[in-house]
Amino acid sequence: MSADERGETAHIDADTMLVRSPDVLVRLTNDDEVGIEREGESHLAPRVALAVLDAFSVPRSVREVLASLPSSGPEHAAELSICIEDLADRGILVDPALAVDQGTRGWVRPHVHLTMLDDRARTQGFCEALRATVTPSDVVVDIGTGTGILATCAAQAGARRVYAVESSGIAEVAARMFESNGVAERVTLVRRRSTSATLPELASLLVTETIGNDPLDEQLLEIIVDAKQRLLAPGARIIPAALQIYAVPVDIPRPLLEKHVFTARKLEEYRAAYGMDFSVLADHQLSSTEPIMVESKEVARWPVGPPVLLAEIDFGKPFETWLASRAVVTATREARHLGIVLAFRAKLAEGIVLSTLPGDVTKANHWAYALFPAFELPSLAKGETAFVEYSYDRGTTMVRVTREPSP
Repeated sequence: MSADERGETAHIDADTMLVRSPDVLVRLTNDDEVGIEREGESHLAPRVALAVLDAFSVPRSVREVLASLPSSGPEHAAELSICIEDLADRGILVDPALAVDQGTRGWVRPHVHLTMLDDRARTQGFCEALRATVTPSDVVVDIGTGTGILATCAAQAGARRVYAVESSGIAEVAARMFESNGVAERVTLVRRRSTSATLPELASLLVTETIGNDPLDEQLLEIIVDAKQRLLAPGARIIPAALQIYAVPVDIPRPLLEKHVFTARKLEEYRAAYGMDFSVLADHQLSSTEPIMVESKEVARWPVGPPVLLAEIDFGKPFETWLASRAVVTATREARHLGIVLAFRAKLAEGIVLSTLPGDVTKANHWAYALFPAFELPSLAKGETAFVEYSYDRGTTMVRVTREPSP
């Protein structure tokens, strides 16, 4: 597929207008490079890319950005130019006219919305919470409206006005959804990411189903904090009202583990097949911030101990967008290949709770589990305990399992 077919910039000059694509995730890797992810693809860029991405947070010309960024000489200026061209070629910097349509393109695919709509516990739970919460005077903002089902539900529940925020191309479907359900006069579609959107009035109720497979990987915390600061009236209610994140100790089946991890058995298998020493690959493992995503139906028989609470956030109160905690898990049976999966319980409204704890999920549950293998403590005997360290900061979750607590 060509750059033009991807909606990316095939050629730029000094007067080209660009803006940072809205679906970009940046990870700090080392002192010289940063990792940039977009649509599931990873790219390493020089450290100056941070300044470039920040400069293009709003639409600007290449000339304007180059003039605004500090330069230590011709070589540094050339590096900035090359970085801009590379980011544009990869669709990380895009034509402002395409930023909304091309951003978060994966959310347009029918499969994504079919699985969410088929998850009746999820969708009916949110709709029940809206019906229990909305009053005729409410102004509702639905962040990440998708097909528009929750915005439609809020309007049908009697809200005076609903703002449906959606940056991906599925917004076109949502607009038709509002028309076909007779609520278009009270629902305003806002085709932007919520963090760059503005509303003509402050909302009294926020609803957002931006809970990820790793519960926070869709930046739920950042979305709600930003909405509370800019889009919500004081005392506004939020659906979900609270979120609990749990660690579930599991025994990872060897076939699954060996699809993602260099085990001693696999390395011996390779030695026998190729006549080479592969022992150095034993150290080439996933990091504590790289989970394996597994279907919830696969995990049902894996738990080797009860879930333990890692974090609890009350969205009606002030909270930080970073988390750090430690918990102790106890094995009720042997774990030959120990791992931790993250699950959640979301209080949507009073008496309405959505849970992905292994004993609670239905067959139609669309959430996968983020699985973190325990490399430092690969096995656990029945009755033994282990310490789980958990943290979340700026889009990155870390889970680490140790025998003894870290200092």
